[in-house]
Amino acid sequence: MVVVGIDLGTQSLKAVVCNERLDVLGSHAVAYATSYPQSGWAEQDPRVWEAALAPAVQGALVAAGIEGRDVAAIAVSGQLDGCVGVDTHGAPVSQALIWQDRRAIGEQLRAPAARVFEVTGQIADASHMAPKIAWLRGQGVRAARYHQPVSYLVERLCAAAVVDPSHASTTMLYDLIGGRWSAELLGAFSIDPRELPTLQPAHAIAGTLTADGAALLGLPAGIPVAVGTGDDFATPLGAGIAAPGPIACALGTAEVVGTVADMPVFDVQAARASSDPWHALPEAMVETHAYPTGAFFVENPGWMAGGALRWGCKLLGCATDADLDALAATAPPGAGGVTFIPALAGAMTPQWRGHARGTLHGLTAAHDRSHIARALLEGIAFAGRDVVQRLVALGLPAREVIVLGGGGRSALWLQIRADALGLPHRTPAHTDTCPIGASMLALVALGHYPDVRAAAAQAPPHAPPVLPAGSLDEAYDRYRRLVQAVGPLGDQPWA
Repeated sequence: MVVVGIDLGTQSLKAVVCNERLDVLGSHAVAYATSYPQSGWAEQDPRVWEAALAPAVQGALVAAGIEGRDVAAIAVSGQLDGCVGVDTHGAPVSQALIWQDRRAIGEQLRAPAARVFEVTGQIADASHMAPKIAWLRGQGVRAARYHQPVSYLVERLCAAAVVDPSHASTTMLYDLIGGRWSAELLGAFSIDPRELPTLQPAHAIAGTLTADGAALLGLPAGIPVAVGTGDDFATPLGAGIAAPGPIACALGTAEVVGTVADMPVFDVQAARASSDPWHALPEAMVETHAYPTGAFFVENPGWMAGGALRWGCKLLGCATDADLDALAATAPPGAGGVTFIPALAGAMTPQWRGHARGTLHGLTAAHDRSHIARALLEGIAFAGRDVVQRLVALGLPAREVIVLGGGGRSALWLQIRADALGLPHRTPAHTDTCPIGASMLALVALGHYPDVRAAAAQAPPHAPPVLPAGSLDEAYDRYRRLVQAVGPLGDQPWA
């Protein structure tokens, strides 16, 4: 038995072919670009995702030596916090406003921030789906339904408009404790529940490949398609993280840091009374979401990480990440006093500030490209430390960090992160675990595993830990002072 797991990422669409033991038999990725029409905007064409499907899936099948007729099920995972309007046939009527897009700043104020947090466990922020729906409508876009990227692809494959609770819990519209769309928040954003996908478990069968869906994949019609989930959840799941204990750090285009909790744990800082109920509560740093195992995931949904390194490579003339690593390795710990704040798409730590911009500080004539390269790696790690410290303050365990995604392939970055956080860091057997998490859901949908926890237990063991070899406390203190100094600038709109 083989299944196909798909990861609809920001920079590429990846597909893996897994057997029932979750061995990766073959994989393939197809890259695409993001459009940035102006500051704060980030778009992708949903048709580009569709065009990447067949090459990625067929490439994975060829690598695995598997015929398409042998695929037993499919599941899709991928980027969160996007918004795509579709017509009654599921075809797009708008570009996808992806997670980096913050053009909807102001629309999140349609509901009081304190109430949004109380109902959803989410910070009222323009990156989420509800404000993006409001913005699209304000531009005259009229859609029959609004999708996140993953649920969009699922409807294109099997003509079923469905979304799992984990996905739904990132929209600013989901009652986290009640486990349903919130009538109160739907009303605040003037959204009819029929304009949203139907809620179903991530491991449920959404439908089977239609003729159109089969053509998109190059597979036979009739193959079951699971509901799937977002990458913030599929990625730790694919690494076998199903219970409290480890911190999951996914280093992709964005860095996502979070941990599993058996019970909903809301960021207590956000519970402070606000003199203005319509003002976003900047004290909150982490959100609480549903998790496909039935537990909860307490996380910061991410800032530019791998995306910041792509930017850094262009800035410094590095052809690859390995070149950037080699350059950074020649600079001392602390980057000679150069500090980077990774707010290239707004700030997410230690406060959420949608207007914030990235900062390089401390430059002198004595610094060169190597110091900047090292500062980039350290600054992104320091933002991760912000989140881990908040999780610990909330009483959640932080015994070790499991590093997931492409960033886990950098030995230098792993060591920097271990030194910055003072915690052991491990990587899974396959660093790109998001499509493996999707494969788990496909196997549960088929009944091969009784539940998602059982599937996660099949994940292979992690590599030996990278232990802290030094301290970056002084550099981290400098980073926090800089964040405090430039923080008020994050309240100003872009020029």
